[in-house]
Amino acid sequence: MWRANGWPGIGAATCVAAAGALGQDTPPPARPVVTLGAALVEGAPTIDGSLDDTSWQDAPVIDAFTQVNPINGAPPTERTEVRLLYDADTLYLGVRCFDSQPGKIVARSMARDADHGSDDRITFTLDTFSDRRNGYVFVVSAAGGKRDGLIESTRTRWEWDGLWTAKTRVDELGWTAEIAIPTKTLSFNPANTAWGFNIERFVRHKNESMRWATPTRDSAVTLMNGTGEIENLAGLVQGLGLTVKPFLTAKADLDTGDLKFEPGVDLFYKITPSTTAALTINTDFAETEVDTRQVNLTRFPLFFPEKRAFFLEDSGIFEFGGINQSPKPFFSRRIGIVRGQEKDILAGLRVTGRSDGLRFGVLDVQMKDDDELGAKNLGVVRLKHDVGDESAVGLILTNGAPGRRGNNQLVGVDYNYVNSDALGGRVSADLWAMLTHDDPAEVQADNDDPYAYGGRFGWNADPYSFSLFAAEVGRDFRPGLGFVQRPGTREYAVRGGYTWRPEDGGWIRSISTTVGASAYTTLGSDVQSADLDLPRVTLNTESGDSLFAVALFDRELLDDPFEIVDGVTIPTGEYDNAGWRTGFTTSSARPVVVQANYSERGFYDGTRKDTFVNATYRPTAALALTGEYFLNEIELSDGDFTVRTARAQATLQFSPELSWDTTLQWDNQSDQAGLNSRVRYEFRPGQEVFVVYNEGFDVEDDEFESIDRGVTVKVGLTFRF
Repeated sequence: MWRANGWPGIGAATCVAAAGALGQDTPPPARPVVTLGAALVEGAPTIDGSLDDTSWQDAPVIDAFTQVNPINGAPPTERTEVRLLYDADTLYLGVRCFDSQPGKIVARSMARDADHGSDDRITFTLDTFSDRRNGYVFVVSAAGGKRDGLIESTRTRWEWDGLWTAKTRVDELGWTAEIAIPTKTLSFNPANTAWGFNIERFVRHKNESMRWATPTRDSAVTLMNGTGEIENLAGLVQGLGLTVKPFLTAKADLDTGDLKFEPGVDLFYKITPSTTAALTINTDFAETEVDTRQVNLTRFPLFFPEKRAFFLEDSGIFEFGGINQSPKPFFSRRIGIVRGQEKDILAGLRVTGRSDGLRFGVLDVQMKDDDELGAKNLGVVRLKHDVGDESAVGLILTNGAPGRRGNNQLVGVDYNYVNSDALGGRVSADLWAMLTHDDPAEVQADNDDPYAYGGRFGWNADPYSFSLFAAEVGRDFRPGLGFVQRPGTREYAVRGGYTWRPEDGGWIRSISTTVGASAYTTLGSDVQSADLDLPRVTLNTESGDSLFAVALFDRELLDDPFEIVDGVTIPTGEYDNAGWRTGFTTSSARPVVVQANYSERGFYDGTRKDTFVNATYRPTAALALTGEYFLNEIELSDGDFTVRTARAQATLQFSPELSWDTTLQWDNQSDQAGLNSRVRYEFRPGQEVFVVYNEGFDVEDDEFESIDRGVTVKVGLTFRF
């Protein structure tokens, strides 16, 4: 029997000790600065993408860009000019992206909140409090697509949606972008006249990126400690800081003929320039995108990401210990969704902000009374205090058990260490610990070891990278508002990598090699699961294509039989297996993009073959067609079975403001399919109409039988004062 002698506490302590041994946070490097002229009194530019307004002629210009990739530190092969203007209510950016081959500019992505990875694009950031930790990020594609997010320390939360305008044009010189960001969209201190700022441009047909400030591979445009600075932002006005967003939802059940109307409202108020309160009443999530269909072939619960706007906004403050999935102390998807069924939310209140190095978040949600669950009030409190230039220490408290009667509490503490100039690169580490408590009158279970603790260490110094993780989760650790996948275990993970970039590699851009290992053990150190990737080799081409191959080794120990699908049970035992996986992805700059991989490996007492194919056809910015197919072919001693999952999606993008998305998903285990068709029209910034059609089907012998149909229309308005 395999054993992992050694305590995860040693690994966790090593994570932070290794980081702490590197010394205190290093003073930040000198920053490039651009000084703005006086605020515009009249003659604000018209946002049409042309840059022909006379007000741009006297605007300060940023043009000192440096190449990040493919040749770090070299001059860019194309020139870029950025101009900045402002008045009391708006910050303006005018960007001219020169291109010696304008016919090769890729401009196919104009959907709101897409990643725009297929396109030429610019990405810029604003650190409105000049704390070199937090800020805003904005992306504009050459086709006029927009994306925005919040930067919170080292994480970017793309779920945030602000109100701003961007227009673009492609011409014989390249392409241009004209952008207006209202001050009411941002939180900032009006007394602070200098903001952090950075901007990066990506030339898709050359796969070349260039950046203004801190143009190194170890940094990123979204790291606030590497921004430059814009000065003389004087006289900015935020207004009253009040935003009112009323909405009306009409829901029609097409099978029964029932029709109901549900009004609601979201209120946002800036208590101070750096503190915002948000109140939602009669919350509705009719416009939320559907989950991607998954079939669980493990004995542990699946993790589905949060997609509801109210819970995504300002959600970064509630992140804890650098934990992505498990053991997560707060997982907002627990609120309003119980065993896959929606539960009505009466109201929710969220207050987030910062003050003198303290960042805080409070969330309280009142659920509608439920016959099964009773009355539920759910809450979380999060505090984080800055330590040094980049690090922080924090506390989290949660209260509530949304999925059952009774109550549950959690308390956790964490420490996050970051040093952007250590060991020739960037070092980060986390250390955390949590305790839970259940209402003994409602939970008939032990409460002997309701704890979890662990740590993480990471080092990136291009071309090298290394990470280490260790954690222990007690058998009785039950976070009522969180997510835990494997209680009663210890988890270990280590990964290291090297990237080789040949100086004259021809069609080869880089070759990366990574080696990784992970393991779960019992609290007695007996190995339950172990995985080893030895090694994973990825080849990236100059055109943006990639190819990978990896050898797989794994071990599973089953103490109890496990029914993987109906009628097929895996017996107890120790299983050692090996296999391989290979795959490729074509460049997203092409009209047809294909991602595919295939693997063969041992699987418990049998074998498993996995095939995955995803293909997208995007001939223009107005049309995208995607097909995706998963195939799992499994042979076991107790029986053979095949799992198929398919998804088809069509997107018509009439303009950045008007889109129509239709998704059809199916799997052969449930023998059900789901159709979701959604039209979104933003007729003015913040004024939106959604029309959503949903239909479910039973599928038998390739015939679809409708089992439920519904149409939802939601109109939402925004008023800012």
